[in-house]
Amino acid sequence: MIIGALYLGYVAAWLFAVQANQLIGIDDKFQQAMSKFGEFFAIVAPALWFFTVFSQVTSTRWRFVALAIGLVILFPFPLFFGVPAQ
Repeated sequence: MIIGALYLGYVAAWLFAVQANQLIGIDDKFQQAMSKFGEFFAIVAPALWFFTVFSQVTSTRWRFVALAIGLVILFPFPLFFGVPAQ
């Protein structure tokens, strides 16, 4: 359950990171739409990873390995290091 709480924290961290690092000056509607699409999946990716691992991996050892890999891959770097201004 602690790992589930970490993944929930990642969802919240990505939400804050997306809100804090808004891109400005995008005039093209397609680029705006793709940016919002990417932001949405950045926010829900930790929850998707968590539920996918629990539904697809049956071995406890491999489940723990997959969840640990997800914690490394899905770390919200933009929240802690920021995004450089363009």
